[in-house]
Amino acid sequence: MTTPASTASRFRRFRERAGLTHGEVAASLPVSAPCIWDIESDEDELSSCYSVSDVQKFCKVLGVRPIELFGGEAAGPPIPAVELVNHVHHHCHSYGITLHQFEDAVGWRLSACMEPAEQFFEGITTDGLQWLCRELGIDWRQVILSL
Repeated sequence: MTTPASTASRFRRFRERAGLTHGEVAASLPVSAPCIWDIESDEDELSSCYSVSDVQKFCKVLGVRPIELFGGEAAGPPIPAVELVNHVHHHCHSYGITLHQFEDAVGWRLSACMEPAEQFFEGITTDGLQWLCRELGIDWRQVILSL
């Protein structure tokens, strides 16, 4: 039985396939070469330390789509940022809770990144996105698919 590749190992494989060094990837983005080493060494580094928008930039440099980096397939159509923000508002309204109460349930301060909705991905990490989507009952990969 083969073990699925980790995000860290997929990142490394895509970087090598693109023929880029750690320094070359770092030079294309506002990060240092040691940051690229960390992403390739620690499975949680990319998802916990970088915004979804940063991940999108990494993927552009590597020549892959974000859904490829995280592996798996989405179980539905893409959900763009504006639609995701609408889901949050609808959820709060449906359950009669405030955004602050919803933030407590999700474990992430969403209000800071929801306006304007088009910039949502700049203020949330992939881990935060997963927590949010779990609370909303959405497959987070549908959101990644929209990138």
